[in-house]
Amino acid sequence: MNISILAIHWKRKTVMSPYPEQYEMETTTSGEVNIFVRPIKPEDAPLLVELFNTLSSRSIYYRFFGPMKRMPPDMLARFTQIDYDRDMALVVFAVEDGKVLGKILGVSRLFRDSDGKIAEFSVVVSDPWQGKGIGAALMEKLIGIAKEQGVEYLWGIVLAENTQMLALGKSLGFTISRAGLSNQYKLGIDLKSISQVM
Repeated sequence: MNISILAIHWKRKTVMSPYPEQYEMETTTSGEVNIFVRPIKPEDAPLLVELFNTLSSRSIYYRFFGPMKRMPPDMLARFTQIDYDRDMALVVFAVEDGKVLGKILGVSRLFRDSDGKIAEFSVVVSDPWQGKGIGAALMEKLIGIAKEQGVEYLWGIVLAENTQMLALGKSLGFTISRAGLSNQYKLGIDLKSISQVM
């Protein structure tokens, strides 16, 4: 994919908020993986394509609720060129011997509504790295940022088959209820009830 054409497919705002360096962090997951988490950057587009190519058809279905052979250029631009004051996307890298490696292992996202009080989340982790606590680390960081930025309610739709994500949501304090379709659940959490930013 020619990344240089992205500007044609996505018109960015004239003034974009500065990169929020304060959200960068190194940590160790519950699965003993050393990781570096940071907000996504426009130049991450090729790395995001690489991440997509590591996803199984099942993981793509869980994330996008349908089949997808490749990530369209307009979606790639929308996912990497964000206004940090409105939305947020976090990417995670492995750390070995103190060095941040060059492949994105997962992404979590926050899409805020018009008044900024309610936001939808999504998360996806590369198949070889699933089950190692990376999704949990991404979600914990995302929840903390959402609360810090004034989001009061965070929610997401999860397919019934995605039992791993349902279990993660429950462990993080999300309530789980049936969504409109029989094979979907809504995960929601009242961030006002959380006293400490994760």
